[in-house]
Amino acid sequence: MALKVIISGGGTGGHIYPGISLACEIKDRDIKNDILFVGTERGLESKLIPREGFKIVKIKARGIKRKICFENLTAIVIFLIALFQSYNIIKNYKPDIVIGTGGYVSGSVVLMAAILGIPTFVHEQNVIPGITNKFLSRITRATFLSFNQSKEYFSNKAKLIFTGNPIRFKNIKQNTDREYKKKYNLDFLKKTILVLGGSKGAASINRAVLQSIPLIKDVIKNSWQVLLISGQDDYDNIIKMVGKDHKIFSVEPYLYDIEKAYSLADLVICRAGATTLAEIGAYGLPAILIPYPYATHNHQEVNARIFTKKGAAMLILEKDLSDKKLAQVLLDMLKDKNRLEMMARKSRELGNENSAKKIVDYISDYIKKT
Repeated sequence: MALKVIISGGGTGGHIYPGISLACEIKDRDIKNDILFVGTERGLESKLIPREGFKIVKIKARGIKRKICFENLTAIVIFLIALFQSYNIIKNYKPDIVIGTGGYVSGSVVLMAAILGIPTFVHEQNVIPGITNKFLSRITRATFLSFNQSKEYFSNKAKLIFTGNPIRFKNIKQNTDREYKKKYNLDFLKKTILVLGGSKGAASINRAVLQSIPLIKDVIKNSWQVLLISGQDDYDNIIKMVGKDHKIFSVEPYLYDIEKAYSLADLVICRAGATTLAEIGAYGLPAILIPYPYATHNHQEVNARIFTKKGAAMLILEKDLSDKKLAQVLLDMLKDKNRLEMMARKSRELGNENSAKKIVDYISDYIKKT
């Protein structure tokens, strides 16, 4: 029997791409399965979901600040509106299951589905769960975790299932296709450092990389190059800083097919969002992690320390980030081939390519039993 499924989550790519991965897995099981995403107009989901070929309806939603303030009164009113909108969507669509992938938009949808007696599930990407998923985990049939270490933060441990973080692509392979390297103006004979700051880019990382590479240029110029994903907002500035004739840097504003960049990379410099870590783990890539310092509960640093403790990555905190610091860390890594190979193996050990399959298997088994 074909299923009707609502998936809700949004704001950043870290909440959206796991939902897309689950949607693709569900459709792969039966092409007749129908997927409806629920998101907001402001979040990246309004652009990414239609691009992937899925339907999306939008509701009003706003996050609640973790302090007493006037903005929270507005947020509560908007949440009540979102509950009413969620009720209408669910009543009209009549889903068999509802899945939340985090972000404040999923709160009203999953809560209303649970109130209406529809089987609900949530997926938490980070080690430290967000406030929405911590609350929803009390009323859902199961909470799927990207990190085993997350269990200590939930009260109802009986419904917690470690699955890893669903990633958006299935064909995981190192690709040395000349066409890909030509597309990004990369030298086929050189190794590649991939730089990315998450779905919106990271200006501080962009500048640190641009300023650090010249410090070690003589060491790397004949063997390494940089593919820098700048983010849309910083692209023009970075292009001006790099210059047209630079032989080390290739700059892209955003890549929807980021798997092509991963497949060409030999080392990654990035933030420590859970989805990014899941992706570099799937590809077995060593990394220099620079966590976003303003993430709730500093969860990116907590995520990053899982990888650094395992030996898969090096950690530089934002407050310590400088051109000299990054140049020294890069130099130490690039000069030691054995170390890079060891880090790549450790990264691969942390990867989990079958997360979406595990989650959909569990949900399918649950439906069969009910």
